[in-house]
Amino acid sequence: MRWLPFMMFAALSTTAAQQPNRLAVQLDSAMRDLAAQGFSGVVRIERQGATLLERGYGLANRAQKAPFSASTVVQIGSNTKDFTAVALLQLQERGKLALTDSLARFFPNAPADKRVITLAQLMNHTAGLPIGLGGDFDAVTREQFLQTVFARRLDAPPGGREQYSNTGFALLAAVIETVSGQSYDVYVRDNILQPLGLKDTGFLLPKFDPKRFAHGYRDGVDQGAIVEMPHAADGPYWNLRGNGGMVSTVSDMHTFYKAVFESNTLLRAESRTKRFNPDVPVGLAGSDLVNFFVFERLPREQIELIVATNSAEFRAPRVLDAIRPILGLPSPQLRQRVMAGGGARQNAKAPSAAVAALANEFITVVNRADAAALTTFIGQRFDAAPGSPTVPQRVARMGEMHKNLGVLTVTGMDEIEPNVLDVSVMTANEGPATLKLFLEPGTPLRIKSIQVLVGG
Repeated sequence: MRWLPFMMFAALSTTAAQQPNRLAVQLDSAMRDLAAQGFSGVVRIERQGATLLERGYGLANRAQKAPFSASTVVQIGSNTKDFTAVALLQLQERGKLALTDSLARFFPNAPADKRVITLAQLMNHTAGLPIGLGGDFDAVTREQFLQTVFARRLDAPPGGREQYSNTGFALLAAVIETVSGQSYDVYVRDNILQPLGLKDTGFLLPKFDPKRFAHGYRDGVDQGAIVEMPHAADGPYWNLRGNGGMVSTVSDMHTFYKAVFESNTLLRAESRTKRFNPDVPVGLAGSDLVNFFVFERLPREQIELIVATNSAEFRAPRVLDAIRPILGLPSPQLRQRVMAGGGARQNAKAPSAAVAALANEFITVVNRADAAALTTFIGQRFDAAPGSPTVPQRVARMGEMHKNLGVLTVTGMDEIEPNVLDVSVMTANEGPATLKLFLEPGTPLRIKSIQVLVGG
């Protein structure tokens, strides 16, 4: 999952700019204070080309009492998508494909509505595909994944609205494998990691010492490390491949992003600047709501921030909130992509009574956290098109959403386009959020899918 690019305007004070050592001490002291409050993770802060801080705090593995260090291997979540994007742009430079190519070129048996989807639309989340089609660790082969994608009805016509989609990036991973003749993990290693000398990034191929992994924790319960979860012989299963699953260190991720934003080592300037504009402030993040990874780059201030955390109860945004004032930066009102979402509110209007009633009924059932009630509601009011998640899968996801967000209080509703409803809520655990409901018109009105946007 990830954050959208954002604009930030700030000026460092002259005093702070002249005292990097003092800044380093202040930053370390602030992180130690957070660690005393429950923060565990690793932080890397660079300003004007100088590293102010690169160290770990708290425990990466509580059972082993293993402390976080700068070399701890952490999950990067949806920042995996940036490796997928680089791979596609490389293959375009080499004449192996074009972003204007449609899926018909790579998958001749794709149905008519999917054949016209272009690689660019997949990269830009405008292909009309859902956020996902199952659990990250479901034992899904490439062939099974493609069958499920091609059988599922699109949520919107290709090239239309933005709808964040992990499924779209898994399709791009399938294209990379088809064109290159290599597994995704091997292609990334040979064409991205090796040219940069990176040995601590990937999935299976680095053959990590398990002692280096940060484990995730929710409510004090060890959630393990992602590389130790069920996976295929050549990498993640296909609901996760190309859109998440990779692990790395803050040092490796610094080197990777420095290359894609500032050098032509991996891509020619005309390719990389379209995706990785070096002049625009950007925040990129990935999370499974337990482990968080955040990369921020502020070119005007010449600041780079990388934070990785491993506790659902003390997340990376809270760490960033402590860092920014020390560097003289305001706390921007970011919108964090947790389970996806986003899009401009154009021509928004009040929903019809039927739409509002369905949304309120959904919120009420989710707040009850009753599996039986959820099962009944989902069976009656969710669309069951081919390729859609099953009722048990949806019940599990709604239960997880309730656990993460807590009780939801509706603060507003906007129909941002026909059959797309934004429900503004205040969550007990995460503050303001937006639930985006994609609806299937008919009698009764049904919900096709839901996406969640958390943040101010």
